[in-house]
Order: sequence, then C-alpha cells, then structure tokens
Amino acid sequence: KMNPQGDGAPPSEPKFLMNHYKSSGFHIPQIIDHATGWGPAEYEPSDLGKLQFIPFDKGDKLSHISDWNQSSHYQRRLQQFSGGSNVFNYEHVDNESEFLVIDRAPKPKVRKHRRKGFQQQRNRRFQNRRGRFQQQGVSQRGGRTGVARRTNKKRNLRHRGRRHFQEEQKKDPSVVIKEEWKLASQLEISSLRVGLDPGQGETLESYGEIREYDVSYSRINPRNPVDLKAFKEVFSFATTSVDPVIKRLAGQKKGNIFMTDTIAAVLMTTPQSAHSWDVVVTKRDGMIYFDKRGNSRMDFLTVNENWHESKETDAKNLNHVTKLSEEATWINHNFISQVLTAKAQKFDRSPLFNDLGAADGVPAPIAYHYRKWSLGGNRELIVRCEINGYETRKDKKEYFVSRAINEWTNSRESGNLDYRTKLESQAGAVLAAEMKNNASKLAKWTVKALLSGADQLKLGYVTRANVRSNHSHQVLLVQRHKPDDFAKLMQIKPVVFWGTLSKIVSAINELDDGNYLILRDPNEQLLHIHSIPEDAFDGDFDDDDDGADME
Repeated sequence: KMNPQGDGAPPSEPKFLMNHYKSSGFHIPQIIDHATGWGPAEYEPSDLGKLQFIPFDKGDKLSHISDWNQSSHYQRRLQQFSGGSNVFNYEHVDNESEFLVIDRAPKPKVRKHRRKGFQQQRNRRFQNRRGRFQQQGVSQRGGRTGVARRTNKKRNLRHRGRRHFQEEQKKDPSVVIKEEWKLASQLEISSLRVGLDPGQGETLESYGEIREYDVSYSRINPRNPVDLKAFKEVFSFATTSVDPVIKRLAGQKKGNIFMTDTIAAVLMTTPQSAHSWDVVVTKRDGMIYFDKRGNSRMDFLTVNENWHESKETDAKNLNHVTKLSEEATWINHNFISQVLTAKAQKFDRSPLFNDLGAADGVPAPIAYHYRKWSLGGNRELIVRCEINGYETRKDKKEYFVSRAINEWTNSRESGNLDYRTKLESQAGAVLAAEMKNNASKLAKWTVKALLSGADQLKLGYVTRANVRSNHSHQVLLVQRHKPDDFAKLMQIKPVVFWGTLSKIVSAINELDDGNYLILRDPNEQLLHIHSIPEDAFDGDFDDDDDGADME
C-alpha cells in the first residue's frame, strides 16, 4: 500500500527517509488500466505527440527492421514512397581510418624472367598463320577467293543433301495396310513399360532332342579361330495355329493364350525395336492365338538394327540389309549345331516334323518345351520354347540357348570394335558396342533364354574369313552368361518384358472376337491394332512352312 499523503514513501519508513524521497524527485508513473476488456484503453497520452514516425499503409513493402548496409538508392526510394522524414534512416559515417585489414591469402606468383623476344615470336606466328589463310583462299579484305568459294559451295551442297536425305528417309511398314482395315486400337510404346512378375512357369510337355556342349569351344580365342561349318539340318518355323501340340492343349483347356517364343520375344521387346513388324491375332471363343504371316521375315535376324545400320542400296551387294539378315540367320543355325557333340538327350519326336521325309534331312538338335504362365485375370499363357543343348557342370545338367553375333565389315562402317584385335583383351567393350548396335536382337535372345528356363546363354563371336565374302566364317570366341545376369548387363528388367506383353494382351482382350493385325509403326513410337477380315492373308499359312532347310 502507498502512503495516504501520496508522496510515494512507505508509511512505516522513518521521517528522514521520507524527506529523502521528496528531495530525489522520484514519482511513480501513471498506469492506465482497461477495466472493461483486453488491449489498450481508449486513452491517448499527450506525451506521444512529440515523437516522430514515418507514415505507412498496407501496401508498403517492409524489408528490414534495421539495414546497416542500405545504399543511398534504397534510402531515396524509401523516402519517395513513404513521404515522411528520414530521421530513422541510417547514415554511414566514414570512420574506418582506425581499422587495418590484414590479407593472409597467398599472393599469386608472377613470372619475373620472361623470354626475350616473346612478343616478336608471337607476332611472327600470327603472321605465318595469316599467310596460310591467304594461301587457302582468304583474301586480305576478309572475303574468300573464287577457288575457296567454289570448294565451300560444293561442301555445303553435300552436307545439305545429306541432311535432306536423313530428314526425308522414312522406313516402310512390314505389311501394307489396306483401306478397308479399320483401326481398332492404338498403343503408345512408352505406356508399355510396366512391371509384372508371373513366376517361373511350368513345363507341360517336351519334344525333340538336345545334345551335349563341346567344351573345346570354350577354349578357342581370336589367335586360334575355328572355321564355321555348314550343316544340312531342318529347322521348324511353324507358326502357333498350325502347331499340333498347341491345338491339342487348346482343346484340353490348358490355356487361353498361345504363341511361340519368337512371337513372344518380338512382343516383349517392343520398346527396344527399331524396325517395323506385324503379328496376326485371332480371338475366338475365349481363345487368343498370336501368329506370324507366312511370308513374314520375323524368323530372320536383324543386323545393327538400333545403330550403324548398313546404308547399302544395291540389293545384290553382300552388305545390303537383306543379305546381312540372311547371313546372320545362316550363321546362327550352323553355330547352334557346331558347338554340340554327338551325345544326346532325346524326348518324344516333335510333331512339327511328322511330314518330314528321309530325303528332306534330319531335324535340328532342338528340344521344344511347352511352358505355361498365369498373367492374372484368368489369362493363362502357353508358349512353345526352344532349348539348344546342355552342359554338364559339377554332375548337373545345365540347359542353354546358343546364339552368335557376327562381324560383317570393318569397325568404321559397322560401329563395332574389331573382333580379331579387341576380343581377347577387351571382350567387355566389344559386347558393349554390340549391345548398342543390336539392342533389339540381344534383348530377344535374352527373352528366349528366360522363357525356356535355360540356365545359360551361350554367345559366340563370328567374323568373316574375308571381309569381301559372306560364304566363309570363323568362330573367334564363345562366352557363357546367365540369362538374368545378361539382362542386367543390358539394363533391362525381366518384369518389364512381362509387363509389356500383359499390356498388349489386355488391349486384345478388350476387343470383340475377330481377326486383328498388330503393326509396329516404322517411324513413330506406336502400336496399331487393325481389324482385318479372316481371309486377309490366305495363302500365307501353308503346311510347307513347317520346316525349312537353311543352308
């Protein structure tokens, strides 16, 4: 409590202290109490009117409470927009004479001794360069002489013609689309990159025979090559709908989607493909058959499809695209038989060769496995797969698929590394170049190895004995890869293969029963699905196409 006299001294203080408080001039300030609510009371002290302030509104930009580095330009803008005084602005006073800045950074080294005549030598080199330019056709006034102008004109015409050729060059589709074929659906290839894991699959039936691998081919090298031999053996190219085993499995309701491993590989590697291809689809009574046309080139291998493809225009030239495709296919068929011994594991004779006579030849040593996967949504897939041989390792049989990549010209034209000089020391670099140039072909081989359940992928390197002849070849090296590891080398995932196939099958499932043609657009990243009549390709599927002799 305060003293009733209001002098601010406690009532119990002695008298001499009360006199001290009065002489000191200390007074308790007035306290404004808002008894009826929150916040300041409705009272305006008269003392605040003496304070100076800068007027502002809601649109003013507030940047800093205190800015000790503001420039004079900022001060002028603040004063201009505020309209008030600059009493609160900071004014910099130059009082830095008391401070000393010490730079401890090392000083750059300066070359003290410069060669005599350095500038003269530099000027002399400039004069020599200028003289060479004048000899090449540059006039002293900066223009070019007549000879140089004519030379550059021809060069520019060649470059412009090459660019025009590249822009105008378009690939042809694998089949001509007729006007009466209606477009039923269309898929963007980029949308096919999805994942699906259907599991390992199961083998329903097996036919044919396989032979044991000749281990001596694992020891060959470019310094000791082996000549590639020609074998007169018959390979089956039978399409899905004419396969007797698939017909029987379909009748037994073992599955509702049927195809061969060649067709499955083409569909699964759609994102890697660069050429146009087509697949015929028949949807009837809940069954879907994926077939190839009888005159389709699906069974022929491509060469440098993805990069450095041959630009030869003469169809008779051995380096023409068609000739190279036939050469690569012939090499692979003979390579498959050459790396095997006579020891065989036999299954039942394949019904694909029931009509093969003794005079026609013997079937190639291939085992046909009919395997099944569940894609989900009541989609049961059956694929006819191929196995090319087996190898005994640690008292265990390992099945393999064998293929060969071939060198057809010098490295400058093909974009590959020279097999004979690089394979022994840089085999990885050679394979990397092949993966770039033949990504689609190698991806198809990987798919076939995965579908068949093979333990290995045997990859051979074959080159021409003479670069100007496509009739004689040599095997330089044979590598062994696990299919899963080889897929990782190519930076592709098996689940994406299955996801791509699942998307295409789903697109067919959404359509009505009928006949369709899936066409890979040759110039755009699109898949076209056309509705076609049942007799659109009559005559293409004949029984004579069941087996073929590739000599």
